[in-house]
Amino acid sequence: MNDRIGLCETCSHAKVIRSDRGSTFYQCRLSFTNPDFPKYPRLPVLACRCFEPTAVQPVLPARSPK
Repeated sequence: MNDRIGLCETCSHAKVIRSDRGSTFYQCRLSFTNPDFPKYPRLPVLACRCFEPTAVQPVLPARSPK
């Protein structure tokens, strides 16, 4: 986990927004249906009652050529 971003970095509810000027923002999609969640939370988010980690695909070893 990146100490500057916190839980949003790996949360399934977060959407990464990159501006034309190179800034990166983390938008909380829970804010669309629940006003308790800010649209752009102050980072780092260290605790969140609705945090759900994204599903991470396992990394498979590369096949060796035959």
